[in-house]
Amino acid sequence: MNINFNYEKKNIDYVSGYIFKGRSYRCSYVRYKTLYENSSPGTENVEMYFYQPKKEVRASTLILHGLGSRNIKFLLWLGPHLANAGVSTTILILPGNYTRVEDNSMSGRSYLYPDINVMYKFWEHGVVDTLSTIDLLEQSNYWKENNIILGYCLGGMISTMVGVIDARINHLLFMTTGGHIPRILHQSPATAFVRRMFDKGFKADFDLDNKEKLYNIYNKEFPRVKSMSLNEIVSNDEIHPLFKIDPISYAHLLDMKKVTFIDAYFDSTLPIQSRKVLYDEMYGANRKVLPISHVNWLPFGYFLAKYILHKLNINAKEAKKALLTREVIENPLEK
Repeated sequence: MNINFNYEKKNIDYVSGYIFKGRSYRCSYVRYKTLYENSSPGTENVEMYFYQPKKEVRASTLILHGLGSRNIKFLLWLGPHLANAGVSTTILILPGNYTRVEDNSMSGRSYLYPDINVMYKFWEHGVVDTLSTIDLLEQSNYWKENNIILGYCLGGMISTMVGVIDARINHLLFMTTGGHIPRILHQSPATAFVRRMFDKGFKADFDLDNKEKLYNIYNKEFPRVKSMSLNEIVSNDEIHPLFKIDPISYAHLLDMKKVTFIDAYFDSTLPIQSRKVLYDEMYGANRKVLPISHVNWLPFGYFLAKYILHKLNINAKEAKKALLTREVIENPLEK
């Protein structure tokens, strides 16, 4: 089975309306028709929140959230604070999550639903929407050469592929993410629904339901996969199809000078071996292990925002002032 991250590049028509503003930025809700040709009902429109500085745009940030919906409200905090420092900030809602859940499903479920065709559709869609969002920002002159993508959990997994495909990205920040999808399917609390399906007799193709056999296949094939080119990974029919949507397959192709990888020592959402294998594949990057869990850092976005501004070469004094500014949010419906 081949996976396809290609799409027809073109000028993107979009609708945009600002939903609130602060002293130094305004936030717009932006929507456009996805360029992914195989979208599921309910995911056809790309949605994003765009925080536009009122003065000079000095850098750009694209934020990709994690699986599900609850983490998004914490990541939205980053928008106004980064915009205060002159950084245009886009928070993309990935297909299958939050307000883009497909019909008759749940937020985030399809990325790990034990059917290769379903998984391929959503990983392809997530990558295409991310790439086309950069197209739109570039088209509107908001994607600066000084830029960074923040990928949290699922967002980090997608960022691994996007960072290999797209040379326009200046820096990649991976936050509490991992790989090795077999371990995620069979060990993560987030995929308990998958294991319940297996317990009830769901028969998955490609041995997805056979933990021992699937692990053995991965152990046998991974040494070959991690030396492949991008084209070989996406088109090779001799490797297990999960490798084509697994971040550990693409990590070795990243420019490690652009990468910061932050792992959570107390992460119980992603199995330790899932995180470790991706961490190891990013050898040569700026790798950090912090005493945090998968989610407990989310309310402390100040420290993450400070690091992002550091990577974007924003003066530390300016960054501190921007992050500590208390914005009075104005409702656009009020005069």
